[in-house]
Amino acid sequence: MIGLAAVKERVRSLTSEMTIDARRREAGMKVAVRSRHLLLTGNPGTAKTTVARLLGKIYRALGALPKGHVVEVTRTDLVGEYVGQTSLKTRAAVQRAVGGVLFLDEAYNLVNDKDDDFGREAVAELLVQMENHREDLVVFAAGYPKEMDAFLESNSGLRSRFAGSIEFPDYSNDELAQIFRAMAKSQGYELSADLLAALPEAVRRIPRGRGFANGRSARVLLEAAIGKQSTRLTTDGGADLVTLVAADLPGPGESGVGAVDDSGPRRSLPELLAELDAMIGLDSVKQRVRSMVDEMAVDARRRDAGMKVAVRSRHLLFTGNPGTAKTTVSRLVGQIYRELGVLPSGHLVEVGRGDLVAEFTGQTAPKTREVCERAAGGVLFIDEAYNLVRDENDDYGKEAVTELLVQMENHRDDLVVFVAGYPKQMDEFLESNPGLRSRFSGRIEFPDYTNEELAGIFTVMAKSQGYELSADLLAALPEAIRRIPRGRGFANGRSARGLLEAAISGQSSRLAAAPDTPPDQLAVLVAADLPGEAGVAVSDDAGPRRGLDDLLAELDGMIGLDEVKAQVRALVAETRLDARRRKAGLPVGARSRHLVFTGNPGTAKTTVARLMGQIYRELGVLPSGHLVEVARPDLVGEYIGQTAPKTREVCERAIGGLLFVDEAYTLVQGSASGTDFGAEAIAELLVQMENHREDLIVIAAGYPADMDRFLDANAGLRSRFGATVHFADYDNAQLAEIFTAMAGKQGYRLDAGLAEALPGFMARLDRGPGFANGRSARGLLERAIRAQAMRLAGPDVDLEALDDAELTLLTVPDVSAAE
Repeated sequence: MIGLAAVKERVRSLTSEMTIDARRREAGMKVAVRSRHLLLTGNPGTAKTTVARLLGKIYRALGALPKGHVVEVTRTDLVGEYVGQTSLKTRAAVQRAVGGVLFLDEAYNLVNDKDDDFGREAVAELLVQMENHREDLVVFAAGYPKEMDAFLESNSGLRSRFAGSIEFPDYSNDELAQIFRAMAKSQGYELSADLLAALPEAVRRIPRGRGFANGRSARVLLEAAIGKQSTRLTTDGGADLVTLVAADLPGPGESGVGAVDDSGPRRSLPELLAELDAMIGLDSVKQRVRSMVDEMAVDARRRDAGMKVAVRSRHLLFTGNPGTAKTTVSRLVGQIYRELGVLPSGHLVEVGRGDLVAEFTGQTAPKTREVCERAAGGVLFIDEAYNLVRDENDDYGKEAVTELLVQMENHRDDLVVFVAGYPKQMDEFLESNPGLRSRFSGRIEFPDYTNEELAGIFTVMAKSQGYELSADLLAALPEAIRRIPRGRGFANGRSARGLLEAAISGQSSRLAAAPDTPPDQLAVLVAADLPGEAGVAVSDDAGPRRGLDDLLAELDGMIGLDEVKAQVRALVAETRLDARRRKAGLPVGARSRHLVFTGNPGTAKTTVARLMGQIYRELGVLPSGHLVEVARPDLVGEYIGQTAPKTREVCERAIGGLLFVDEAYTLVQGSASGTDFGAEAIAELLVQMENHREDLIVIAAGYPADMDRFLDANAGLRSRFGATVHFADYDNAQLAEIFTAMAGKQGYRLDAGLAEALPGFMARLDRGPGFANGRSARGLLERAIRAQAMRLAGPDVDLEALDDAELTLLTVPDVSAAE
């Protein structure tokens, strides 16, 4: 038999055991009781049934069985449809096999789940019959390795009965070619020299997906060749009915072997590359894939010429944000690898942490191994791979990574792994195991789509779903795309799909209200269908979407800050005029939107920054307008090499909105060791401000004198921050207003005496280093509320007798006690 070296060795070992046992028995010596029942594990078409028949004959020849015939059964031959039928059916099947071998194929199907009572009844009856016929019956149970383990666990008596096992490996390509030749010869065919030369490539192209069946797949290839020979001879009138030639082997685009598998209909390399080129955007990705194709094409030419070829890792690291077509490109690259001969099947198996990591000890490695076996012949795509190792104590995740590396080595000729995720997290993932970085030497970065590309994706998706876009929608689409939030929920192409789905929903509502709409308009989307006050872009990290007038009204309603309000309104006016000039085709000067906020604590700098982010969003300057508030510890690391990545990660979180750096001057404070990591943070901040000049605004805040020192710390800072907004301290009357407003929000009222005396209380607030303007007013209010509680809930007070109005009233004694 072709191949099966390990199987042959195992059978010979069994034969030797039985021969020695027979000699010991003849010599009157004791013979150990051995179970002759066997577990045969392996994929379909690995000759398990053929070997079972041979074993039956060997057992008979050695005297272990009186007949040695094989009765082949499956679940349907043992399990009945009604109560009481299964035991009888199983017993009848065993009676037919007595004296020989009962071969139970796909034995794991006997117990489909824990509630499969009929299947469990068949197993129980089988065990009884194996015991009743232990001298004249051998049972072979066959199936996939993992499923057969589950089968053995379904009844406590099974594992002890099937003490021996034989593993049937998949055939190699050379062995499949030998099987093809042997089958052809057995059917009276001869193979021409050109077919023999082309056969290895035809065998390699046999899909290794779920339909792969080893020797049976070789038979199917032969049958396809015989079918093509018949067509050729009928058409050409040839007389040689015996010889198969290379032209009879099915090509990749023809029906038969290799035309369709788990990765879909077979397409040529030019067709796959054309599909890649037709994808919107992704220019750098396309260039990288074409470079890989060129490398592999040249490698193939060198191999054909008998030259040495460098060993290359085909595993890849995909980095980028969600919705940037990483999975789509992975699927294409798998098929490209197939056409280039790197992979036999090219199908894609997409998994995450939950598919690889188990909940209990000992389960993770088998789970990871099973996934890799499903992907053998194609691509294993691990999305958000960094989740595999969440921290240094994640032992189960580390076990999955270790097993993954083992399987990548075991299947280095027929498995490619792509791991995908955010850039920073993927770098950390590679550091989690020393073997990862060397395996994933190739990297493809997937950039975010531009607004124009997102509009193109929207248009293509709409067309693919049978919709037409009206002229007014096409005109309004760029603005609708711009308003898609760029916060944490932004997902590139998926966000464009979300916008389309919202538009389709809007169309449905519009048409439902107009039942007489002509049929030809049912497929047309118009500008009114795009979401406005509800739907996409209404709420994101910056909060519920509000109009510009509402935001400016909130600014005007803030207490004090007259200078600040005037400057913000001036910035708004500049931005609106720039937009108008741009619309008119006039030149617009480049403006820096980054700002310095100076002022003492508690002067509403953060509140105004948050408002400005939303204002800039409504003006079209920022896509999201959310606020990320940080200070020195969020940007500066403790050790060399930590600061730049830390600052970069913070900036990436703020993309689409505002980065508010409070007490920014602390970035230039000296350290006892003389190591100035703050300067490194400033340098990286300037790089990120340049890289994201279209979708990131930085506001640096702090005391006036200290902020001058901050701006002088790096030559690039002062030119980046175009304006300074000064937040003056509140006067006593304004602090009294703030106190009153805060009290009202918490459901408290001020009696007339307190309202009149409040500015005086504010005048007596300590203006020393701890003074914090509005926060100091809040502190006084909180202490006054506690004093009121002590007054109303004292030991001599009957709480139930108090008037409800008393519970909300603050008085002069309350504030006096709080000073």
